Amino acid sequence: MDAAEHDRGTTTAARVGLQIMGFGSTWMLDPATAEAGEAAGFAGRLFWACGRGGVLGDVDADVVAAEYGFVEPAGFRALWATRPREIAPVEAAAAYLRAGAAWGARVLAGETEDDLVTLAMLAERVAEAASPAVGGLFAGWRAFPVEGLDPAGRVVRALHVLREHRGCAHLRAVLAAGLSPIEAILALSEERGGGVPRAQRFWWPEPYPEVAHLADRRSEVEALTDRIAGSAYAALTDPETERFVDLVGRAHAAARRT
Repeated sequence: MDAAEHDRGTTTAARVGLQIMGFGSTWMLDPATAEAGEAAGFAGRLFWACGRGGVLGDVDADVVAAEYGFVEPAGFRALWATRPREIAPVEAAAAYLRAGAAWGARVLAGETEDDLVTLAMLAERVAEAASPAVGGLFAGWRAFPVEGLDPAGRVVRALHVLREHRGCAHLRAVLAAGLSPIEAILALSEERGGGVPRAQRFWWPEPYPEVAHLADRRSEVEALTDRIAGSAYAALTDPETERFVDLVGRAHAAARRT
């Protein structure tokens, strides 16, 4: 890949990154997803912990916390310890994906099947072009079986894989910039999903570090995230890129209307 191709991919990653993250967060936080988790045997945040992390296998809490990156390890371990041991991790991940697919069938009902298939196909091509070295959570979801999904479910799964791809890239960018996970959380505005509310949600205890002086480094993190993720997006041609950006935007808009 030459410099021009990588620059094009980096630009694409920047154009769609926040929309892909927002699309995934919407279905993961949807009340219907929580209800599906309860029905599957996962109360409260356990569905997020065990369903999302189920692709990593039956591992210690620290392995999952390392891949999630921004959770306080001891707090996450306490949650992980309450998981139903009789449900295999792969079953939890499958239930999580089914919940996402059901959400997708509802919110993407206004899109044509051709558009959904095209979006899924392009997202899958980006994912296949990415290196598994970006992160285990991305690699695990990319390898997870996808049989039986309708076009909307395939879109949810494909964009979730890219969400994990960007999340893994972002964690590596944070560490490369010399920030700790809690500093990265606090230096991100509440409007972007950061700040004290997110720190509390991820079990970080007070007192919190001062982060006002880290604004420039936080901006560098976003740019580095795009560069790390960008090599995969270079797999799309220019016309495919424009089509992909348009379809991601439409999917994101549909999710926001829920």
